[in-house]
Amino acid sequence: MGAIVKFVKSTAIALCIMFILPWTIFSDIQAKNRLYTIGIAVDDPTFGEEQEGFKDGMAEKGYVEGKDIRYISYGYIESGKDVDSKTQRLLSDNADIILAIGNTSASWANKAAEGTDIKVLFCMINSDPVGEGLVKSLSLPGGNVTGIRVADSIPKSLEWLIRVVPGIKRVYLPYNPEEEVSVLALTGLDETAARLGIKLVLHKTGSVEEVLFAIENMPGDIDCIFRIPSPTLDPRNAELSRAAIKRGLPMGSAVLLDEAVLVTFSPDSYQAGRDAARLAHQIIQGACPGDLPVVTSEVLLKINLKTAEKIGIHIPDSALAQATTIIR
Repeated sequence: MGAIVKFVKSTAIALCIMFILPWTIFSDIQAKNRLYTIGIAVDDPTFGEEQEGFKDGMAEKGYVEGKDIRYISYGYIESGKDVDSKTQRLLSDNADIILAIGNTSASWANKAAEGTDIKVLFCMINSDPVGEGLVKSLSLPGGNVTGIRVADSIPKSLEWLIRVVPGIKRVYLPYNPEEEVSVLALTGLDETAARLGIKLVLHKTGSVEEVLFAIENMPGDIDCIFRIPSPTLDPRNAELSRAAIKRGLPMGSAVLLDEAVLVTFSPDSYQAGRDAARLAHQIIQGACPGDLPVVTSEVLLKINLKTAEKIGIHIPDSALAQATTIIR
């Protein structure tokens, strides 16, 4: 009797291997040969490195654009502007994954994908996707969404500026009050400044020209400039850097800008895109986004010794020892 049972079990296992294994192999081949569609939506033109990192990461995973994968751009997502038409386009495109870079894009993608099989992969949103209502928790997002969150590096970025340039008391900080990303960046920064014993001199502005004029005519009691994310100012920060160097003012930044900035402590935008590609690959392989933990972006400390020399600043060796990148 025992021999018969063993024979039946062995036969059942063999049959499973005969029928299930070929189907699994066929399904895997079918998945690899399928053309996947990934839609990309961004908050503003400054999110370029994230897209570059994502596409490079997908290429390293073996995806060939036009053969295994295609990208569709939905442009810049602005609250209340053309969102309905972009949602309809997203649905008609039959996108498999929507890569949403920035808070506004992530909120739009999450809402647009409700009730569909579209997977949402956010990238470079603020440090609280749970509070934003995008995920249930960082370890188990739930639903069809996961992604890369930005490390809360802005307070630490201000601290690094103070460490690199001791004796700072008054810090000029330009920002556009109409930009959500800038307003969010300011949250709690006054408390950080108070703890550091410095005064933030805030300048509400809507143009690069206004900031250039302010730097060129900066009062003598301003010790340095601090930059937070701003779609208005970021693309032309090289002009602000030149003006700051000309006035001998050190500039610190909480976002990756031009290389002339003296000290930058910010999320690694390119690596965040690569991390998003890793998640996209797992999703394409069959993983449920809601089961993939949210990843926190890496941060970079970049110090420019050329700029330091131009403005007469000595960078402490202790700071240089911790820098990710040193421009000499």
